[in-house]
Amino acid sequence: MTQEEVIDLMKSSKNSQEWNANCDTVKKAHDNNYPNYWYPEIILSGLCDKTLGEGSSKITFSTGTIDELLNIKH
Repeated sequence: MTQEEVIDLMKSSKNSQEWNANCDTVKKAHDNNYPNYWYPEIILSGLCDKTLGEGSSKITFSTGTIDELLNIKH
């Protein structure tokens, strides 16, 4: 699955269930991992927020936010 195909697939998501199913499809195509361009192209680009609604990219983990995990300073 190419980067363009991944972006197009994620853009096609109509709701969170489709988004999650498409995430699974992407991961299966990349050895059960997100591709290395996932964070910049899907999250940082605003695609997640545009598709699922503002604030959707503010994903948190039990250990902190993505930004904290990647040590990104704002």
